[in-house]
Amino acid sequence: MGGAFASSRDDGAVTDPSLPLADGWDAHADEWIAWSRTGRDSYETIHRDVFLPLVPGPGRLTVDVGCGEGRVSRDLRARGHRVLAFDRSPAMCLAAAAHPDDPVPAVVADATALPLPDAAADCVVAFMSLHDIDRMPAAVAEAARILDSGGHLVFAVVHPINSAGRFTSDKADPDRPFVIAGSYLEPRRYVDVFTADGMTVTFHGEHRPVQAYTEALAAAGFAVKRLLEVTDPDPARPWRRVPLFLDIVAVLLRPNP
Repeated sequence: MGGAFASSRDDGAVTDPSLPLADGWDAHADEWIAWSRTGRDSYETIHRDVFLPLVPGPGRLTVDVGCGEGRVSRDLRARGHRVLAFDRSPAMCLAAAAHPDDPVPAVVADATALPLPDAAADCVVAFMSLHDIDRMPAAVAEAARILDSGGHLVFAVVHPINSAGRFTSDKADPDRPFVIAGSYLEPRRYVDVFTADGMTVTFHGEHRPVQAYTEALAAAGFAVKRLLEVTDPDPARPWRRVPLFLDIVAVLLRPNP
């Protein structure tokens, strides 16, 4: 996933379900901003070249939901998109809006209550953010509200196989077993901590099965147009056998009420 690293998971690290997952991200925002801007993240090494071609060409407005420090927004602007970015974390929005080379317009907002009128956009992008949002179905419904009929929602999440299990045995063995010890179908929160070259980054998320996303799409009036399971192309790594990410392109078929 982008260079040598060590990882650990603490499924009990988020114990209070009343606390939003976004609070965990905001508390570790400085870690993420520093990490993502080093180029070691899987976005640069694996995922960007798969995800960006899934996004339709520029239109009236492309909305980036869960923009983080703004990397996807910057890449979309370079492709000619008029982008408005949103994130629940003030620190993330500030980093996106104050980027030294390519600042993007970023607004602090909850993904379930975006400050935009109905049918304002023709594309919504949510790159690696929906699994970090507690009320994911409400966020998908909000994307439908701000999209014009025929608009696209393009998103990527940690693949539910990835978040459900882990590799066991010798870490040097690329063919070591991958085991799901608990329930794949049961949602649960998790915290992943990655370290590399003296840096640490903490991910707060919620495991959900694939059908949680497809059912949310169906309920909001979307139809799935494409579904990709992204793996590591390096044959020496075990993630070549198990999907890392799930990328979905959905089109809004039902006009907004």
